[in-house]
Amino acid sequence: MNINLAPLSIAELEQLIADANTLIEKKKNESIRNAKAEVERIAKEAGVTIEELMGITKPGAKAVRRPAAIKFRHPDDASLTWSGRGKRPNWLQAELAKGKQIEDFAV
Repeated sequence: MNINLAPLSIAELEQLIADANTLIEKKKNESIRNAKAEVERIAKEAGVTIEELMGITKPGAKAVRRPAAIKFRHPDDASLTWSGRGKRPNWLQAELAKGKQIEDFAV
């Protein structure tokens, strides 16, 4: 596309830029509306909500958190474990106070 802008005044060029920016914004908004409509159509055909389709949790829904993996275990009592998150458990603090290293309890 070749448009000769040389004969236009500064005011006309500024108006052209403003008009072009307005048109660009309108086209972007139209493109977004069309994309949303297409996503809604696809979700409806699949029988799911848009949130389910996109893997987005709904506001107010609580995320299901899995417990952290166990990283440390007491060698004598397997029920005593620690994920490495939060405060060190008393059993581990006691063992470390006896001079053992934390690596001794790594799973």
